[in-house]
Amino acid sequence: MVIEEGRVLKDLPALKRWLQAFAVMWKRPYKVLHSYAQCRYTVVYDKKRCPWRVCARKQNIIGKWKITKVVGAHNCANHELTVKHRQLTSTLIAKRMMGILKEQPNMKVRTIIRTIAEIYGGYVTTYGKAWRAKQRAWQMIYGDWESGYEQLPEKQIFGCAFWCFPQCVEAFRHCRPVFSVDGMFFIGKYRGTLLAISCDANNMLVPLAFALVERENNDSWEWFLRLVRIHVVEPSREVGVVSDRHQGILNAVQEQIEGYPPLHHRWCTRHLAENLLWKDGVKDNFELFQVAARQLEDYYFQRKLEQVRSATNAEDLDKWTRSHDTSGWRYEFQCSNMAKSFNKLLLGICGMPMNAIAQFTFYRLVAWFNERHAKAEALQSAGERWAEKPKRHLSIANERAATHEVQCFDLTIGTYQVEHRDGTTSNGEIQESRIHVPRQYHFVCSHVVVAARHRNFDIESMIPHEFSVETLVRTWSPRFVPFRDPREWPSYDGPKYIVDPAYHWNKCGSRKRTRHKMTMDQKMLGLSIRGNSVIGPCVSKGWRARVAAFLGREVEDQGARTSGVLISWLWEHFGHCPQHADAETVGHYCKAWIMYLFVCVGQYSWGSAMLCFLYRQLCKACHRTSASASVGGCVYLLQLWMWARLPVGRPEAMGRRLWFLGQTPRRQPMWAYLWDQVKVGHTRLERAYLDYINELDMLTAYSLNWQPYEGEGALPFAVSVMCVSDDDLYRMKCPLVCFYAVEFHMPDRVARQFGIRQIWPTPAISTRVELHK
Repeated sequence: MVIEEGRVLKDLPALKRWLQAFAVMWKRPYKVLHSYAQCRYTVVYDKKRCPWRVCARKQNIIGKWKITKVVGAHNCANHELTVKHRQLTSTLIAKRMMGILKEQPNMKVRTIIRTIAEIYGGYVTTYGKAWRAKQRAWQMIYGDWESGYEQLPEKQIFGCAFWCFPQCVEAFRHCRPVFSVDGMFFIGKYRGTLLAISCDANNMLVPLAFALVERENNDSWEWFLRLVRIHVVEPSREVGVVSDRHQGILNAVQEQIEGYPPLHHRWCTRHLAENLLWKDGVKDNFELFQVAARQLEDYYFQRKLEQVRSATNAEDLDKWTRSHDTSGWRYEFQCSNMAKSFNKLLLGICGMPMNAIAQFTFYRLVAWFNERHAKAEALQSAGERWAEKPKRHLSIANERAATHEVQCFDLTIGTYQVEHRDGTTSNGEIQESRIHVPRQYHFVCSHVVVAARHRNFDIESMIPHEFSVETLVRTWSPRFVPFRDPREWPSYDGPKYIVDPAYHWNKCGSRKRTRHKMTMDQKMLGLSIRGNSVIGPCVSKGWRARVAAFLGREVEDQGARTSGVLISWLWEHFGHCPQHADAETVGHYCKAWIMYLFVCVGQYSWGSAMLCFLYRQLCKACHRTSASASVGGCVYLLQLWMWARLPVGRPEAMGRRLWFLGQTPRRQPMWAYLWDQVKVGHTRLERAYLDYINELDMLTAYSLNWQPYEGEGALPFAVSVMCVSDDDLYRMKCPLVCFYAVEFHMPDRVARQFGIRQIWPTPAISTRVELHK
């Protein structure tokens, strides 16, 4: 970037921005000497000893601005980095960050500060300036908050807004007749609730409609569900609704619309179980209640319900139990996870202007439909008849049918009795089973399969068409069209939108959040990073003699194991120290459980060794295919890492137990103490896997918490000094060593976790199989 005479810029603002960028890049702050919008613009160096000056004048004929004179050499430029620069304004930062903030709308202010320091050579921007730059960038992209209301499609004073896309309406025609509703709160300048509704087609979420309202109440829910029924659901189609028991929803589903069938409301059993947990505080009742609600027969439902050690609401059983739901409007959806999962996708935009939210949903759905349609066409090209989910269920039903016995009672009308041996009993007791799965889940079960085989009937002809690949392709076939240029939009002469001042946040800035100031994941466990590499010979010869000398007991034959002490052997021989043992025996017991390794823990880099071994085990786990495959290494660290960053599967942190009093700074709790007690989400394993897949598919860059240790707040407890040491090694690019395993630590590939802009592509480093010998 060179300043020279004769450079032409289109207008005065463009000239100012160019000079600002030049001054910041070359660390040459200036001050304005003359500024006449219709004549000339002159800047000089802000120190008197330098004769440097730039003059620009407006060209009357073409109306552009031209640099006419550059006086003096800038030989006294301040090459030393200064903290502040008068030309590094929030407007300049906003212009530079517009593209980044459009892709990452919830980028943290401190991340913007680090990004600006990287772009402009280390200048430190204040928090307030970076925050203003973020707001101005949003204003440049989407307009200000007030005009954001004016750009909404409705032409009236703003009270609420509803929008849905015809592509989503068409997709819903090929889905099962059930959807879920939920709401979320805004955290932006104006209060409001974004109501999202989504429906599942083959367990792939299909967003249907969105709304902006004042708050969740009777009027808003009634208005929203009425529009959903009119614009999304066909007049002749009956549908089920799964939601929590918000009073507004309970009242809204009772509304009768002429020409439309009534809604079949079913309650989310997870919300009911949570209410029960908060009511009586018995944690075991959470899972027991959900198990009882899933029972298909009243006899088993009553047996399970008796195990719940608290009074439960026995009213409206058809709303929350499968055994009393004779119509099966719930299908397979026991809770409102559909809407909850989609709400997590919207977390990054709930603080943006109103028109930005509408644009985000549009462009997100464009990408979503294209991606899902490509996957569906791939299944169709492969000759698949059923999508992956129903195909897997059908395979399981066929396997179970092989263990059933069928007796035909009436071949004419198709009356059969199916019996199977209960695998949980040892006496081979025969139990009779009734068919409830097809009624509740609208899918064939093993009993129907064995009866169809007896009659030589094609069982696949009984599977609803919503599960076929052909229907899946039709679901995602509708295509979106781009927005026309705003200049081509028809003129509008209607009233302007007026935002109700009553829904304006009175406080400045965003809401306070609790973040934790740390940087590296090893600090979750407080392991040392600085130290010698964990290496050494792994010699198996003579290991029994070394163990006998170390623990004072010889190791017996361990079958096929050629070296190493079994944990079960330690439990058997060193599980309980004798009450009156001598000092030598006590020493052996201590060594058995501490294994002498932790005596010299400070001499080695156990943090890097642990991380290296976890990397190696994750690599090996990716190549395992057996049904009993598992992953080794410190999985606890991996779990904490996921909880801190990913919203998928994250439990709710409960109250922590009191830490030991009077401890030294080194023996204070680690960061992991934040998750001392958690409220774990309970669900069936087969269902949890599908839920996690759906939620992971919806993750975007702004859904993740890239820097869980950074922010305004501090931890609610004092942490060990081990959690704040070795910070000069966090971004070191080096090999990680753990005995035979060597893995590279490459923080440049995850720069966003350190608050730095990610450079792409990253420098190439070979990570081929040679590193994994």
